[in-house]
Amino acid sequence: MSSSRDFAAAVKGGRRVGRRSIVVHVATSTKTSPVPASEGGPGLVVSADDPVTPAPRVGLVVSKAVGNAVIRHSVARRLRAAAASVAGELDDGALVVIRALHAAADDDANELTAQLRSGLTKLGAL
Repeated sequence: MSSSRDFAAAVKGGRRVGRRSIVVHVATSTKTSPVPASEGGPGLVVSADDPVTPAPRVGLVVSKAVGNAVIRHSVARRLRAAAASVAGELDDGALVVIRALHAAADDDANELTAQLRSGLTKLGAL
């Protein structure tokens, strides 16, 4: 996910659950992305006869509060790996935003994956 509109839809229009190192925001929808293809969105064409459900999309928020650039990139890589491990199990059309907290800098990939899976399960996205 790369559009600020999709991030806002998940953060403001969805539900969230906090874990020790991350906060998971999920918005489930069978509608198309609010971002048109001309602005970099998925550009799905949906007709009344042939409804199309977009694939789940995941975005990351790793702010400077997590640490310096090296730490932030390391955390982002671990979160991407965690998201990839659960992506096949997400509901179609789900918008997921994973926001890293300062404690994420100290966690390994397995711990972040466990926290992500726990949060998504609590929100009903898995």
